[in-house]
Amino acid sequence: MRILAITFFQCILNVLSEDLSSSLYFVNASLQEVVFASTAGTLVSCPAAGVPPTALRWHLASTSEEIYDVPGIRIVHPNGSLQIFPFPPSSFSTLIHDNTYYCTAENPSGKIRSQDVHIKAVLREPYTVRVEDQRTMRGNIAVFKCIIPSSVEAYVAVVSWEKDTVSLTSGSRFLITSTGALYILDVQNEDGLYNYRCVTRHRYTGETRQSNSARLFVSDPTNSEPMILDGFEQREVMASHRVELPCKALGHPAPKYRWLKDGRPLEPDSRFRQGVTGLLFESAQPGDAGSYVCEVWNSYGNAEVAGRLLVTQPLKAVVSPRKVKGSVGSQVSLSCTVSGSEDYEISWYRNGEVVHPGSGVRITGDNRETLVVEAMSKSDGGAYQCFARKSKMSAQDFVQVVLEDGTPKILSSFSEKVVSPSESVSLVCLVKGTPLPTVTWTLDDEPVARDGGRRVGQTVTTEGHVLSYLNISQAQVRDGGVYRCTCNNSAGVVTYQARINAQPASVQ
Repeated sequence: MRILAITFFQCILNVLSEDLSSSLYFVNASLQEVVFASTAGTLVSCPAAGVPPTALRWHLASTSEEIYDVPGIRIVHPNGSLQIFPFPPSSFSTLIHDNTYYCTAENPSGKIRSQDVHIKAVLREPYTVRVEDQRTMRGNIAVFKCIIPSSVEAYVAVVSWEKDTVSLTSGSRFLITSTGALYILDVQNEDGLYNYRCVTRHRYTGETRQSNSARLFVSDPTNSEPMILDGFEQREVMASHRVELPCKALGHPAPKYRWLKDGRPLEPDSRFRQGVTGLLFESAQPGDAGSYVCEVWNSYGNAEVAGRLLVTQPLKAVVSPRKVKGSVGSQVSLSCTVSGSEDYEISWYRNGEVVHPGSGVRITGDNRETLVVEAMSKSDGGAYQCFARKSKMSAQDFVQVVLEDGTPKILSSFSEKVVSPSESVSLVCLVKGTPLPTVTWTLDDEPVARDGGRRVGQTVTTEGHVLSYLNISQAQVRDGGVYRCTCNNSAGVVTYQARINAQPASVQ
């Protein structure tokens, strides 16, 4: 009983070790861009990992070559982190400081590659921000905008506005919009006595800039048609994020506003609201995408703001089935389901290398979403990844295909024996393997002749094993010799043999 218990416990350990001892996973699967200040450098951890300790390597996406260390400029640490050191503008290199990389993680269970990661250094460069003088009418509205050079516009944001030396906060008459514009409502004559400035901060260098001083010139109300002060041409937002479509005009009498989407009046909905600054979506959804027109009018004329709202969803890829255990010679079929867009490209990888259709490999579906590998060989196991790409967006998922050893194994068999004349004999070979093995019988290296005295057959047990038997109804001298059962499948072959000694009739 103690021996049985130890054997059972060892079987459990073997199963656990098969599932847990070797695995791959992602610690930051969504990482696709790293922007940093050249004066600070950056340290990027490999998005992939694994158990047991995994070999982590960085590669250039354009060539798939493993990158090399450049002392004092770029190194890969033993833990797989990629470090790019601070550098002066004169040392900028596109190959190192503005390039696309990916990281691979490899261990005995296979190899996976991360999504492409664009690593970009932002150089410290001189720039100025400015504000222009504005004109408006008393009781109407004024809009100041902070003009940021296009070369740094992606990295610089408005953090505050000042009226002379006093910092303004959004209140009853002063509003700072999500785009950084300053709205002054119900303008009074005294609003024209101050200087207005914007203050910006660089997201990566932390540098702040203060603009020039601008004035507001206030005049008495005069009947006039609407004049657009703030609008938009296109806004792009990630689904579930906040977005504002500005629309504001100057005019007397005060203009009225109406919004249309795709040519139809916009019906009231709790998902958005028409505010002082325009149309605000607290949580944009894909259905909000479209063409928007803000119609503005008063008794002296009309104007409009027209633009598009693009709502993007992150791509998501899911490979199924989630666990794949096959064997040599078996077929494996994987499916990749992609959400977030209807326009994308799929690529399949095995252990970090692109899978191409060919002998024994089929990639089917309108978007190449199904991968079929026929007659798996021992080298076909490992990590299979589906990459979905659209423009600069990408997503991936993977599954580890574990190939079990399908080589036939004889679980039980017959042994050498002496049989008496006319004695019945039953020889059995119980074998397992994937695919199911074929069992053949020989006597002294010749196929066993099937006649009235010999019968060969087989059955498949409930455990999925092949039970092959050779029955001899009445043993004769001719039935003596070396019997061999040969078990064969596409994964290999195994044999077993033993001698059966048949006594002649005269020996009793």
